[in-house]
Amino acid sequence: MALFATGGLLDDQGPLTHWRAISREAMKRQYGLWLGWLSQAEPEALGLCPVERATPKRLRAWLAAMGSLAPATLLGYVGAVVRLCRSIDPDRCWTAHQIILSGLHRATKHRGSPRKTGRIFSSDVLFEAGARLVHENDGPITHPDQAVRLRDGAVICLLALMPMRRRALSELALGTSLRVEDGQMMVCLDGAMTKNGQPWEAVVPDMLRDILAIYLKTARPMLAARGPGDHDALWLGRNGAPVSVNQFTRAIRIRTKSLLGVPVSPHLFRDAAATTLSRAAPSSARMIKPILGHATTRIAEGHYIQADTIAAGRRLASALDDLRNKKVSGG
Repeated sequence: MALFATGGLLDDQGPLTHWRAISREAMKRQYGLWLGWLSQAEPEALGLCPVERATPKRLRAWLAAMGSLAPATLLGYVGAVVRLCRSIDPDRCWTAHQIILSGLHRATKHRGSPRKTGRIFSSDVLFEAGARLVHENDGPITHPDQAVRLRDGAVICLLALMPMRRRALSELALGTSLRVEDGQMMVCLDGAMTKNGQPWEAVVPDMLRDILAIYLKTARPMLAARGPGDHDALWLGRNGAPVSVNQFTRAIRIRTKSLLGVPVSPHLFRDAAATTLSRAAPSSARMIKPILGHATTRIAEGHYIQADTIAAGRRLASALDDLRNKKVSGG
């Protein structure tokens, strides 16, 4: 597609050149579904340019043909078509298309996500579950299972306060993406480790720093000694090798089910952070965007606004302290 065309500094480049390969493939797949339906329902429309063929009337007819699908799925399909067309002709009036998308947004919000039902805990509940696992296994490490349990507890605590994506989590490395200097820890993700391609960094809150320090002092050395060589990866498996993305997902789901009764995937920690900040105070809700590492406010209109990324992790930790104090006081 011309939208994804690349070139040198003086060459014409497509408006979506900055998209990652996985996002491009998703767009092509979703747009392909639209073209496939058109080829059956209105083949003559294939002769039109993308912007002219994507009329509100045709989009509604496509939606009617996919009536058995969930609103969130429909929103993804139609949203991809509209987004692509808006990239081609951003100056055109897209109000009618936006009305369709707004209706799908409302339907999605009303229905909710079956995948998330019963699995969105407050971040303080998740952090406390992870911290409990860490402290239960702290002390002299006598068995690799003990080290793995402590590691999983530390991962849960990190995700509760700094809910990064699975790939970034699995690629954290000592000295680069996790830096320890003068008693302070920093998580520093370069653009290659984030979905939006933007660097992301934050100071590790004190309550999380103490948990990670326990893992680094006790469990990680024991796991590293079982491996074939030196690794700078933060998270190591039972055999001393770095933990893969899929291993993380499986381990965290299993561990949270054991601790909380239901499996919580790494991605759902992000929803937990948004829920916790929104519940704590309106001012705290402003920190959702930098916590989740989003590039624009479009992803969650009405909640995400610009804020200081460095302060984001500490603000969530502060929100957790406020919630804990309310529980203690009976508020």
